[in-house]
Amino acid sequence: MARDSYTVLICDDMSSNRAYLSAILQEEGYRIVEAENGEACIKAVERERPVLVLLDVVMPGIDGFETLRRLKAERSTAASSVIMLTSLDDEESKLKAFGFGAVDYIIKTASEAEIKARARVHVRLAMASEELMAARAESIRQISDAQRSLLVQPADLPEASFSVYYHSVHEAGGDFYDVVPVSDGVYFYLMADVAGHDVGTSYVTPAVKVLLKQFATPAFAVEETVAYMHGILSKTVLQENYLTAFALRVNKRAGKAVYLSAGHPPALYLPKRGEVRFLSCENPFIGMVDEFSYRSESMDVEEGDRFILYTDGLVEVGPVKRTWADSFEDLLPHADLLRSLPREEVAEAIVRCLGAENPEDDVAVLVAEV
Repeated sequence: MARDSYTVLICDDMSSNRAYLSAILQEEGYRIVEAENGEACIKAVERERPVLVLLDVVMPGIDGFETLRRLKAERSTAASSVIMLTSLDDEESKLKAFGFGAVDYIIKTASEAEIKARARVHVRLAMASEELMAARAESIRQISDAQRSLLVQPADLPEASFSVYYHSVHEAGGDFYDVVPVSDGVYFYLMADVAGHDVGTSYVTPAVKVLLKQFATPAFAVEETVAYMHGILSKTVLQENYLTAFALRVNKRAGKAVYLSAGHPPALYLPKRGEVRFLSCENPFIGMVDEFSYRSESMDVEEGDRFILYTDGLVEVGPVKRTWADSFEDLLPHADLLRSLPREEVAEAIVRCLGAENPEDDVAVLVAEV
């Protein structure tokens, strides 16, 4: 149910007190909901989503303090602002109420004018907070949309022969990928994961795209491309975090592939003929150290060979928390299936095989075919 910004819930075991407060606040134009005890209050807040709750302290059953604690402990009821009502005026009770999350504390002998004024202030504050959150959510949504628009799609570069799966748990995802044409028949594939999921991670994607366009060329070896990226990113957008990445350059004309891993899960290599294996050429995270010379490895490939690049969210699934280093080999039992499927179906198929459709972390999978 959508929240009504002008609904006030009054919880008091005395009907006369409820009637008195209702009359005062109805004059101000609020919609009033009443509850006679703590249990009824919690159910009413869940149902009505009031902007403000006036909550009596001394009640039969669970008292006002316990009711407040339960309201603030549940995500569905925590948003309502709560003013405690009591005949007590001791410092300890006030501190206890504020400690549980109350926004104010009114003595029952307070005047009508004071009650109206306090309610008015906290309704305005609650509404302002909601407007701020809505504006922030819209801003983050726009950032997320902009970030996703930067991710190249297979239809944008069909000659690169790739398919992708991308699922971001957070508005500003930390996982991303890119595919860059290096020259005729040569393509650079990058799978990366920025530490963290705050809005700042979204700025890494455009920065990496610009750097790849500049350095993923025949004039730079793969390790040089990554080294230049490291040098620039570590001094700009990666000053407070780091980036893991798997870089792959495939030369279809020459039948060669060059790859390196920078703290990233190993790629799964599915040759058209021959043994399936993982590819790993370990290097430090990008942005982790000040100066570092990256190294890469090369291999022969032929038409039809496939490379599966992915982020740790793909394999770190299941009821028991595991790292990718403990779980990446879970890909192997599905290798024959992934070799036989059309390339366009492989990325989604591997997500289903590993049960990563509803992950707790971002998931990105890129399938590149020679």
